[in-house]
Amino acid sequence: MTSKPMTVKARRAITDLLDNIARVQPGQDILMLAHSDGLYGSDNLVDEQTIAWLQEGVRERGGNPSVLWINEPDRPHDWGVPRILKEAMRGCDTFINHSFTYVTEENRPLRDYFTELGVRYVRNFATTVPLLESDWAQTPAELIAEIRYQSSNQIATDAPFTLSDPLGTYLEGRIAPPQHRWFPTYASRREEGGGYLPWPEWVFPPINLSGVNGVCVFDRMLSWWSRYIGIRPFFEKPVHLEIKDGIITSMTGGYEAQKMREFIDYMDKERGIGRRWEFNTLHSGVHPFAGVTEEQCPNENYRRMIEHAHSCNIHVHIGAEHGGGDKSKYPYWLHITGDIRQPTWKIGDQLIHDNGYMTALDHPEVRAIAARHPDAPQLPPLREFAA
Repeated sequence: MTSKPMTVKARRAITDLLDNIARVQPGQDILMLAHSDGLYGSDNLVDEQTIAWLQEGVRERGGNPSVLWINEPDRPHDWGVPRILKEAMRGCDTFINHSFTYVTEENRPLRDYFTELGVRYVRNFATTVPLLESDWAQTPAELIAEIRYQSSNQIATDAPFTLSDPLGTYLEGRIAPPQHRWFPTYASRREEGGGYLPWPEWVFPPINLSGVNGVCVFDRMLSWWSRYIGIRPFFEKPVHLEIKDGIITSMTGGYEAQKMREFIDYMDKERGIGRRWEFNTLHSGVHPFAGVTEEQCPNENYRRMIEHAHSCNIHVHIGAEHGGGDKSKYPYWLHITGDIRQPTWKIGDQLIHDNGYMTALDHPEVRAIAARHPDAPQLPPLREFAA
């Protein structure tokens, strides 16, 4: 296509992505993946102008951009990595992924493959011009990275916690030690963990829990798996979980709760993915501007994915992180979440969220970085308790 001149906002966002996350250097080969079906309304949302501008930006930095457009049919429970993508990745220094279907959170073969190759893996969530120009993508990456670090830096292992919200959630338990392969401590920066660089940034490391008791009530979930469960990511009726000693003893609600129970039963019996009634992980989004309008993004699943990254959004994991199945037979993460939007989360004496407000937004380091970017979307005023 003939590229239009890059807008001021698009250039600001693309500069942030290419300089601060992809870190494109002269002579590097940069591979970008996009789905042609994403041009026509699928969840693999993308537009040609965004890809063209990214190519232009890579060339301006002396890099060599290549774009792989694919049109692979969705293969539920057999996603893997398309052969053409695997071959293309062999020849790149950095891989910038624009796929909703092939993502490292759910797809272990993709994660293992880019790790094996040693390529820099970047996931660009802002795949269209309206998304590039949104407040979400206009917020500097260094600011969101600091929010992510300072928020997770408040997580104290072995401390007691309480979590509540207006829908009726009330949970008690303790913070268990970290176990994630990329994040040996909860307060880890992306570059320390390596492997996966999302832009815009979205969540801090999964927090392990022990001895959880109480009730969890939620009315939405992350939209990658909701499609395969057969429900919308925004629920008509909240789902209620009762938890005793880290085990979900009851899941009630409307149609969504029924479909979730049926799907969990199917995954256990047909796919060998057990431990789905364990309740031992939660974490939070970190971006104070993660949300777009229907006009900016007509696709509901994509909007929910963006909203999932908001700093007010805590999500719990329904089931153990990777279940009890044979990972070689089912190399995907059954990542069913329950998302709440106005959490009050306290760990020991530390208030992490106050009725949906992430207190790390008031940290002096976060405010200092925000002050260096007066033209970017502005954080809310300091809260009284932080002054």
